[in-house]
Amino acid sequence: MDKRYAKVFKPGAYPDLTYVTRMSGETKYTYEDRLKQSLSIDGYLTYIVGPSKTGKTVLCENVIGKEKMVPMSGNDFAKENDFWAAVGKKVGLSMNAEVSRRNADFSESEERSTEVRKNYLGNKDIVIDHFTESGKVLVLDDFHYASDKIQYDIACQLKEVIRLGFKAIVISLPYRSDDAIRLNPDLTGRISIIEIEPWKQRELEEIARKGFCELGIELEARLIERMALESINSPQLMQSICLNIGLLPFDVEEITDEVIMESCRFTCNNFPYSDVVRVLKSGPPTRGQKRLTYELQDGSRRDIYSIILKAIADNPPRVEISFEHISKRVQKNVKNQKITAKKIRDTLKNLQKIMDEQIPLYQVFEWKDDMIHILDALFLFYIRWMPF
Repeated sequence: MDKRYAKVFKPGAYPDLTYVTRMSGETKYTYEDRLKQSLSIDGYLTYIVGPSKTGKTVLCENVIGKEKMVPMSGNDFAKENDFWAAVGKKVGLSMNAEVSRRNADFSESEERSTEVRKNYLGNKDIVIDHFTESGKVLVLDDFHYASDKIQYDIACQLKEVIRLGFKAIVISLPYRSDDAIRLNPDLTGRISIIEIEPWKQRELEEIARKGFCELGIELEARLIERMALESINSPQLMQSICLNIGLLPFDVEEITDEVIMESCRFTCNNFPYSDVVRVLKSGPPTRGQKRLTYELQDGSRRDIYSIILKAIADNPPRVEISFEHISKRVQKNVKNQKITAKKIRDTLKNLQKIMDEQIPLYQVFEWKDDMIHILDALFLFYIRWMPF
């Protein structure tokens, strides 16, 4: 184990030594430039949308600064009836209608203090006053985790206060429930949308180059390319793969393909997806009937639910898979048998229903409009490297 790696590669914290600035689409501006611009426009709600684990929160930390950023999740409002009370509790405000503040004046001979009382009509006014005076920004992450009703309510609440100088950023995934923000007619003309594109190969490679340069280690370009490929467009996964090379429970004298593969397997050890895989593999209840299994090219036998998961995990890793492509992957796995398009489509519908009925952790991909959209890159990484 080489503890130096933990100071350089930080998958779960702000990567100060390996932060990579990216250009926004085909423009000549960076995502940092666009976020600064958006936050400078009064009366606008900033909406950041992009695939999971692509650095949306880290971008906010870089531009806003941790001391000014108030991070919350869509989950935080699942059991909270009062949106503003929840935000106030997050920043440690006393949610009373009357708030006292003591101001002190100093001179060489005396110290005087005055108490100023402000009367507020409710929780909203207390929170708005605190945020605008302190320059804080609410960053509402994982907005898609909130129910449709809560999303709509939050959108309405934010619509009323952004014109008063309250700064807020909503972060969500594409393909999910973004109607409450993007398609809300009351917010038309008041939204600044920043769409985060998946990381390109060369951008992920830059994380490794910066980090290993800090460690004084030279790596072959093809090995960095291999790590970037396995990262599935995710800088968090790239950070994890690089980090775990140094945390492997044996001395790594030279970084090779085998070491990278072992790091990928080691990275999966603490991921919370074993139950998710079990639930998805099991499929819906069979009412006592044994599900049909198929012989695969690798000699194993699996039912259709396990085959679908294996097809999603197959090379090359993709965060979007069309029905045509998943069908080809399924058929490529099966030996001497044909699985109909109807059966594959019905299975995907059942998997979507299972995920919809579970907690957010289980909502790892979405089957919509004949496309599989991977919502959680870490899940895809897990099923690629852990046997199931």
